[in-house]
Amino acid sequence: MAEIFSFPEGIAPRAQDSQAHLPPRPQGVPDEVWRAVESVRAMRTVPGVHYREIPVPSTLADYGIGVALGIEASDAYSHRHRQQANGWIMLLYGRRFYEEWNSRWRCVCFAQLPLESSENDGLAPSLYWEDMCEYLGDVVPDSVGGTVSITQNTAFGSQGADTFAGCEIRVSYTPAIPPACGFDPGACVETWAEFLKSTVRGEGESRVERNYA
Repeated sequence: MAEIFSFPEGIAPRAQDSQAHLPPRPQGVPDEVWRAVESVRAMRTVPGVHYREIPVPSTLADYGIGVALGIEASDAYSHRHRQQANGWIMLLYGRRFYEEWNSRWRCVCFAQLPLESSENDGLAPSLYWEDMCEYLGDVVPDSVGGTVSITQNTAFGSQGADTFAGCEIRVSYTPAIPPACGFDPGACVETWAEFLKSTVRGEGESRVERNYA
């Protein structure tokens, strides 16, 4: 995995860092942000999910960690349209307390998911939203907001026309931070990866239930 952290341009790194598993810590980075970097670097990766670092736009927050996630066809169950899921999560941090976030931290997520033909109806958006919310874990009450869009595509070519659907989810939320143990951004990334993987399944298979053990 690439080094998972993005910081404002122009900050010079320290000459030496006591933790050899991380790149040098840039000067001026708050301890809370650096602990978040360590958390994401040490997180458990979900089998079958591919990870890579993505930049976080500086307009969103003072600091950010961005991770793109994808499930390739070779890692997923095959279906008629070779189902795949992909998305990303950005962990945003502000130097000041944001009233609209009710926190210094905010999570912003995106998912592009397969949609079974049998599920392409008016209930699909609410069902996908409910499934997604079950995976979010600890969040500040009433802080979750977003959209679910159902997309329909028609493919043409030598094999004839074929219509298939997909689903896009955009969500942001404020993570609940337990006073005793603090914020664990790695767990947020892991949770989003688990949700993405749960949406990819073979014909006749039910959704993958989250393992709470």
